[in-house]
Amino acid sequence: MVRGILTLRCPRCYRGPLFKGLIDMPERCPVCGLIYEREHGYFVGAMAISYGLAVGLVAIIFFGLLAITRWPLEWVLLVASVAFLPLAPLCLRYSRALWMYLDRRIDPIDPVDR
Repeated sequence: MVRGILTLRCPRCYRGPLFKGLIDMPERCPVCGLIYEREHGYFVGAMAISYGLAVGLVAIIFFGLLAITRWPLEWVLLVASVAFLPLAPLCLRYSRALWMYLDRRIDPIDPVDR
């Protein structure tokens, strides 16, 4: 399961990719046909995970810069925030993967099977 999350693979078959491009997600797994978005608004939970990941990454960058520079706090926060921007798509990708795996762990039955 951890390998599937890290490699961004389908939570059912662990072979199909979750993303076609940087942030473009197909509707279904090309291997097993699993519908990725179970219902409208499905990825709202992933937004909370993404927020947590973003805050954690900005904090790591912030305290790293604070430790190696003598800049004022405002500048350190500004630079940390700008340095995080290229990492934002990664946060989106991994938060969606984490959400899907967590959701499948809690409720493994597909809505079409009900």
